[in-house]
Amino acid sequence: GGCSASAPELEALYQEYKHEGFIVITSMTDGAAVDLGAWANAYGLTAPVTIDTAGLASAFNIPAIPAQHIIARGGIIYDLNIRVTPEIIEDALEFTP
Repeated sequence: GGCSASAPELEALYQEYKHEGFIVITSMTDGAAVDLGAWANAYGLTAPVTIDTAGLASAFNIPAIPAQHIIARGGIIYDLNIRVTPEIIEDALEFTP
């Protein structure tokens, strides 16, 4: 699916920018029938993988998955439902609330 297709790209961005404070958290929708550890290992992911048991997808009106979001330093929502690129990451890392 889409999550599997985007996972290696996000991992590469994580590896490139983690030294600057960029963090990737992959969150599967509640009810996803997947072994998180096995899935992460299959795609070589080192960033955290979780299950959205809090219903955040609904709370933030996320229309489809996979969805990518940027949360800036201090927990400020920088952008929702975007395709993450190096330029967006760099802008978010420079953002000061």
